[in-house]
Amino acid sequence: MKNNKLEKNLERARINLYNILAILIVIIPEHLAELIYTIEASQHNEILPNEGDAWENDNELKLSKMNIYELRLMAKKLRIHGYSNENRNSLIRRINRKFKQRFKWKSKIIQNICKTL
Repeated sequence: MKNNKLEKNLERARINLYNILAILIVIIPEHLAELIYTIEASQHNEILPNEGDAWENDNELKLSKMNIYELRLMAKKLRIHGYSNENRNSLIRRINRKFKQRFKWKSKIIQNICKTL
């Protein structure tokens, strides 16, 4: 009889121990991760717009959507030298610079044509 009570007490203690371990190992870290995620998400006020006119018109948004392969193809079309050994961010910067140079060049040509007319 005392042996049965002892076994039941040991069983209850084992179950309680497992419950405490589950709380410490699983539930508390999960709540902490969720809390950190909500804090991080609340700090980001800039939300990217949905794809539409902004994505068609803004070169930076187009480039941010491209993967590295597409960026390298774009750099090849723009005749940017040394694009194959660059990382994504520096390649985006170089392509943006090239776009801006082309835009300035085209606008100068248009201004010259307008002056001659």
